[in-house]
Amino acid sequence: MSIKHVTAYYVDAQDGRPASEAPLRHGLKLPSENLVVSAVDRRESPPLIIGTLPASEPLSPGMQLIEESEHVTRVNDIEHWRESNSQRELAKKRESMVVSAFQAFAALDAAGYLDQVETMMADPETPRIHRLAFEKAQEFRRLSPTVDHWKERLELTEAQCDELFENAATIVA
Repeated sequence: MSIKHVTAYYVDAQDGRPASEAPLRHGLKLPSENLVVSAVDRRESPPLIIGTLPASEPLSPGMQLIEESEHVTRVNDIEHWRESNSQRELAKKRESMVVSAFQAFAALDAAGYLDQVETMMADPETPRIHRLAFEKAQEFRRLSPTVDHWKERLELTEAQCDELFENAATIVA
């Protein structure tokens, strides 16, 4: 089956007007039942749909024919943006992860790591700053050098360390 590549806008569910022409007052729907959505660019307002239609189907209002190469470029651009946006969101989340010392130690204990961390902190080869943090800190930040040191020495992945902090945040003394 031959296809054509298009951009389109959602249409009003009741009157069928494209979002590019008027606000969608009655909900949204695709401009064609046969439109296969490849990606939606939510950076645009209103969101722009990138998709394909059977070659025999006429373009609906708000649709525009594009070349296959433009279709591929737009879809790849949107996927790249989503990935970098995800990475930015994850970095912001990690930056805001802070738990009390009690919560950190309780989470390490629950995960079976506390004894290893205590042994690490008793080792004179462990940098003094990390030993001081272990003994004196009132809170621990996910992106702190001490937490990075523990993560590396315990051979934890970033996801495992995130999970420890998420679990720690739920612990109440």
